[in-house]
Amino acid sequence: MLLTSKSMFVSVALALLVLSAGAKADTAVSVQIAGVSNDGGKLHVSVFDSKKGWLKKPVMQEAVAADGDSATLELQLPPGDYAFHAFHDVDDNGKMKTNFIGIPKEPTAVSNDAKGKFGPPKFKDAIVSIGDEPVTVVLNLVNID
Repeated sequence: MLLTSKSMFVSVALALLVLSAGAKADTAVSVQIAGVSNDGGKLHVSVFDSKKGWLKKPVMQEAVAADGDSATLELQLPPGDYAFHAFHDVDDNGKMKTNFIGIPKEPTAVSNDAKGKFGPPKFKDAIVSIGDEPVTVVLNLVNID
């Protein structure tokens, strides 16, 4: 049986409709950065989706000017488990300053206020589960050094 171009078009259109119905839409994620100690520089937020890439290979990065004692970024993420990291780039050089052993010298924050013991916080302690409903993630900046 040969398909006419019209029936082939209808078949392809129906297949695309079925496939798109199963796709999940991204979720609104409001990232609030609190504890900004001074104006100037930028607030950088990185989003991670795996232990392997934690603090090394973000799936998303955004920055906003530090103006006031807090800031909010609006992101869109597919449902899943994520960990968030932020830092206040006070000198606006695009990277986080650290001391000679890697301890941050600029204010930093991790989701769930996860703390590290003899190193950075663990990915599993910073995970925030994103579902279909909008989510707010609060990152509280602290000075470690």
